[in-house]
This record gives sequence, C-alpha cells and structure tokens, in this order.
Amino acid sequence: MKDKLSIVIPCKNEENYISWLLENLKIQEGIEDVKIYIADASTDSTRSVIKKNSKDLNISIIEGGPVSTAKNNGAKLVTTPYILFIDSDVRFFQKTVIKDTVKLLEENNLDLIGLKIKCYDDSIRTSLGFMLFNVINKILSYWCPFAVGAYMLTRTDKFNKLGGFPAKYATSEDFFLSKKYKPNKFMIADHYFGQDSRRFKKMGYLGMSWYLIKNFLNRNNEKHWKNIDGKKYW
Repeated sequence: MKDKLSIVIPCKNEENYISWLLENLKIQEGIEDVKIYIADASTDSTRSVIKKNSKDLNISIIEGGPVSTAKNNGAKLVTTPYILFIDSDVRFFQKTVIKDTVKLLEENNLDLIGLKIKCYDDSIRTSLGFMLFNVINKILSYWCPFAVGAYMLTRTDKFNKLGGFPAKYATSEDFFLSKKYKPNKFMIADHYFGQDSRRFKKMGYLGMSWYLIKNFLNRNNEKHWKNIDGKKYW
C-alpha cells in the first residue's frame, strides 16, 4: 500500500482526540508503511501526544494552518497515486476500512470516495442526525458529490487538477472540492467513520441543523460563504 497511498491529517489543538485516531490507524490492515503527514498548527500538547503515540506508524509532522491550508500543505508532499484525508477526531469501526476503499476506488475507476458517518458516543440525537445526513447525502450524491472531509479518498492527479481545497472559505472546503468531481466518478463506500457529538453540543442541535440547511441552500451564493464565521463551527 505504501506505493499507492499517502494519508494527510489536518490538526489543531486535538490533544484529546489525536491519540485515538493514531491507535485506530495502527490496527488498519495493510497500511503499516504508508506515509502519514500530520499538518499541525496546535498551541496545546497535541504534538507531544502525536510523538508519544507514533510508534509503528510512518508519521511526519509538517506545518499546518487553517483547514484548507493544512490539507493542501500535506498534499503538496504526496507522490503516491492516491491521497486519503482524515480528520484528527475520526475513529473506525472495522480494521479494513482503508484497504477496502482503496480497492473500491481502483476496481471501479473512481476519482473520489467518501464514507457514511456514525456517532461513537452516547448521544442519541447526534446518532439520529448523522443517520439523516447519510440518507440525504446518498440521495444527493447522484448529481452533487459530497465526500465529508473527515474521510476523503481521492486520486492525487485529479485532486491537483481541481486545484485542491479552496482556502478562501472558512468552512465546507470539503463540499466545494467534492462538487467539482463527476457524480459517476464518486461513491459513498459501505463503511463508516466515527465522530462524537462535540460540534452539535457547541452549536446546538437546531443550530447545527439550520447551519447545514442554510449552507446547502446558499451553496452557490458567494456572498454567504464570505460572511461565514468559521469559529462558530470549528
């Protein structure tokens, strides 16, 4: 796999989450020697946590920044045919997620693969919210591809051709890049990545729902995106 895939992880002040992701990566089948770039801009103890938990992983810590900048910084170093972008707070539920999605991309000649999302804490409302999102995203994927940036597997050449993540937006960089891909070259794989309910708790359940709806309705409204305060979400 090391000759096929590189992993890029944007990271900022994730001292309570990054160790879980790294432990999850250690048990993913077939990625023992895969290069992992962690684009970090932390001011807390995140880097110490990374170094403490990096055994058995091929990790390089590079300069991060805002989410699009961090992802693009990592992508610039990639020389493999495929890039996998993973967020720092992700967890996996099976040991073959990465291996399976790379195989799926190759066998179906795809350019982009995303996953469904599942809540891993005890929040029933967040679980229901993620379930609803999965259904809606699956329906929309037939004409508007959206690979959630928490797990986004793409061909490197296609990513570069499309110009990478748009740094001019404070949020939703994954949506703006995803929708540039052709729907028939995109697939949501039959796997889940896990996240907890922290963003729902930060924004409120109604607030988060309205945020997502408003962004979708204004997806082509440049003025809307320029005025978004990314700190409310991140």
